[in-house]
Amino acid sequence: MKNLLLYSSICCLVTASGLTVNAETPSLVKQQAKTQIAAATAKPQVELLEAGNEPRQELRFRPQAKAKQTATMTLQMDTDVSMAGQAMAKVDLPPITVAMDAVVTKVDPNGNIHFKWSCSNVDVMNSASLPPQVLETMRSQMKKMVGTSGSFIIDNRGQIQTAKFAPSQKSAPNSKPFSEEMSTSFNQMSSPLPQEAIGIGAKWRVTTTPALSGMNVKQTITYELVNLKDNIATLNLWFEQHANPQKLTLPGIPNGATVTLKSLESKGDGRLMMQLDRPFPLRANLIANSENEMSIQQAGKAGEAIRNSKSRMKINLISK
Repeated sequence: MKNLLLYSSICCLVTASGLTVNAETPSLVKQQAKTQIAAATAKPQVELLEAGNEPRQELRFRPQAKAKQTATMTLQMDTDVSMAGQAMAKVDLPPITVAMDAVVTKVDPNGNIHFKWSCSNVDVMNSASLPPQVLETMRSQMKKMVGTSGSFIIDNRGQIQTAKFAPSQKSAPNSKPFSEEMSTSFNQMSSPLPQEAIGIGAKWRVTTTPALSGMNVKQTITYELVNLKDNIATLNLWFEQHANPQKLTLPGIPNGATVTLKSLESKGDGRLMMQLDRPFPLRANLIANSENEMSIQQAGKAGEAIRNSKSRMKINLISK
């Protein structure tokens, strides 16, 4: 659905800038950030759990060509990392605001919607937990994302048909492979509305199997329609991510080292208001918590180091 598409776009902007913050060396953080893109390996599976109360109707997106919208999203995140049982410095990422503009360029007779978006402004708020020079470095890096853009074709249920991603002119010269990966990932990153007619109280579940940072993950998002009035749908949502133990291939790891994911669990919830004739949600709020454990085996060394990470993220969106 459009809210997840927008959420993913913002996360990609943040990770593309190299500002996914961990209590690790900056170079490794920047390299890892470029891999944190969700690339779905199969189309989302939509299961209607409850049809809801009468009257019921088929929810569909029906924007008009040339419809425009501006959305401002604020992202807050903090991370706790421990290595071999020793706590490392806690990192609180200052609030990051991203302004995005969208326009519907075309609506096909079959209901497919063509639209473009672009990042018009990015800023990093002040933070007492980080030195001023670090904040300025973050602002400078994030400003390079202004001008980043994308174009999408989605059907009237919110299923992505095609997607393209273009970096800003200020992005790194080697960003073309990253852009190609982004485009491929977004082609199957969506969370569509149910096919069936639904009413207030309806619930449906969307299941996908994305690959996050090289990890094979099962993701489920459950939606509940809590209000529908004047072409505005209000939804509650709950999501979970789970990954089984598996070998990982990550950039920045020394030659010969082996990294194994032992566990990954993420949970979150949120609420959004969608105007069905506009590109972006009117309002969206999301809170997520994630924990993962990895083992790192250095070449030629006995034993393994266990790395534990806990992250908390909060996203708020307002559009007009």
